Amino acid sequence: MSEVPHDSRVRGKDQSVDYVHSLRRIAMPNGRCHLHGGKSTGAKTKAGKLRQKMASWKHGRRSKEEIERVRQLRRVLRSYREILTTY
Repeated sequence: MSEVPHDSRVRGKDQSVDYVHSLRRIAMPNGRCHLHGGKSTGAKTKAGKLRQKMASWKHGRRSKEEIERVRQLRRVLRSYREILTTY
C-alpha cells in the first residue's frame, strides 16, 4: 500500500454548490475518507482469516469434529441396540 501524506485532505462534493471542497478533515492513514471510506475488504492472511473464523465461533456443536463424534456414538448405540434385541 502506498504511503499517504498525513496532510492530504479528503475531497468531497458539496451538496448545495456544484464544486469540490475539502471536508476539513485529514484522511485516514490508508487514504480513505473517515466518513465514506467503505467497509473492510476482509482478512488477507491465513492467521487473519482464522482469527475472523474463531471470533464468530459460538459452541462448536456443528463443527466437523463434533458431527463425526455424534455419528460414531450413534453407530455404537445402534450396535448395542442390535445386540440387546437378539437376547
